[in-house]
Order: sequence, then structure tokens, then C-alpha cells
Amino acid sequence: MAYDLTITGPARRTVFEIKGDPSALGSDLLPPWPDRPCRLTRQDDRAFLWLGAHRWLLIAPPDHEDGLDAALSAVHHPDASVVLLSDSLAFFTLSGRDADVAMSIACPLDLHPGAFGPDACAQTDGFGVRALVLRQGDGWLLAVEQAYAPYIAAQLAQIV
Repeated sequence: MAYDLTITGPARRTVFEIKGDPSALGSDLLPPWPDRPCRLTRQDDRAFLWLGAHRWLLIAPPDHEDGLDAALSAVHHPDASVVLLSDSLAFFTLSGRDADVAMSIACPLDLHPGAFGPDACAQTDGFGVRALVLRQGDGWLLAVEQAYAPYIAAQLAQIV
């Protein structure tokens, strides 16, 4: 069966993991706080994900890395740890009418919009490896450890 699906990636994004209290970093660096775990907020081209107890991710375009790294590195606060993860993750974008179908093949989560809305995010399995899943416009963003990118690309190619 042919799907109306476009897959791009693997691509690189700027990613910072923040552990502890993100308010220690200052509000001008981060989008607004999500209201609860497994949610995200967006501001301009940045996404701020609350993945669980004291664990956050800031995702931005690759060309924002140097500026964000300098700004976040300048903040030294005992209640927050910031680690650059950009090189460790590979991002795939799934778009098209059948992007939801493809993600339901890749991932065991209930991704129906009523259960997994536009501000939802989760760490889950993607084809059996740890993955980060979030909506991206009318499609999906799937991130995996860089070492698994060829495997995920091959799995996604089988869907198309």
C-alpha cells in the first residue's frame, strides 16, 4: 500500500537537556513553561519540553546552538544543570496525509489528537529503540540516538 508520506532526516537540531529548576536559567532563554509533564510550549522556533520530574529539553534550529550555548553556559546556578545534546540525537520529520498512520506503525502510543494533542511530547519506543515523539505542524518529529539513525531510516523507508 502506498502512503501519502514524506520523511526527512536524519537531521540535526540544537538540543539542551536541563535538569533541576529551569527558572534558574532566566525566562528570556526559554519559551513559557509547559503546564505539566509530557507537554511542550513553543516560542518562535524553539520548543521547551517537560519530560518528567526535573527533566526538560530545549530544542531549537541548528544555527541557534552557539548563541544558546553561550547564554546558557553563562548561567551558573546550583539548582540547574544544562547539557548540550545536539550531537547525540537525530531527528526525522514525518509529514503528509498518512503521517499519523506511519507513526502508529513506529510507536506504541495512542497518538489520536484527543489523547496526544499538539502540545504533547513523550519518550517512548520507536521501532524498538528509545525515541522522543512530538507533533510538528500537521506531522511528527521523531528523535532517536544518533547511532540508531540508519536503523530508523531503514524502518521508515519500508513504510513508504
